[in-house]
Amino acid sequence: MKRVLHIIALVCVPLLPTGSFALTGDEALAKFQHRMLGVGTMSGTVSWLYQSGQGYVGNFKYMAPGRIYVKFTSPSGRVLVSNGKRLWVYESSSNICGVQDLARGGSGGISSMVGGYLAILTSQGPGGYTLKLKSAEKAYSDITLVLDGSFLLKKAVFNARDGEGFSVTLSNVRTGESMITGLFDFNVPTNAQVVRNPLDVK
Repeated sequence: MKRVLHIIALVCVPLLPTGSFALTGDEALAKFQHRMLGVGTMSGTVSWLYQSGQGYVGNFKYMAPGRIYVKFTSPSGRVLVSNGKRLWVYESSSNICGVQDLARGGSGGISSMVGGYLAILTSQGPGGYTLKLKSAEKAYSDITLVLDGSFLLKKAVFNARDGEGFSVTLSNVRTGESMITGLFDFNVPTNAQVVRNPLDVK
């Protein structure tokens, strides 16, 4: 559960016009961050895979600021929901619901995770962009961002200094859809076992 809660901080991004001129790594990273911070709503499929081979796939909906709903398809029977202030992870097979209080303002998602890196643009063109991010100090020493031609995230690969990396892939992404805020408030089943703030337990 801790891994799932950590990863989902991830997604979210809207359209900017692109120019025909060559970009530097810093310019491309700034465009990517600007797009992420400007997203209103987004939906699609998210999948992530750890180096250990453990993976997850789910259909997601996102609404700024910080609201996320993920219904897992692999493994099935799990739902992750956040209204920006609280995060719920419910497993139907065990009937256990983890409830995590979130820090005010949220984590900033991927936009904050990629700040402070040396950015190298390794490829660019109408088909998209690939950014390599390097840092000698951060926990993720190497990050690769694969973006489409409009700077929409397609894939991110995080290589951790301790060797435990993971990748996240977005597909079938749609932005600007109408959503209601009530979708992001999870009603815990009355008979579920509730585990509060599992991330706070050392």
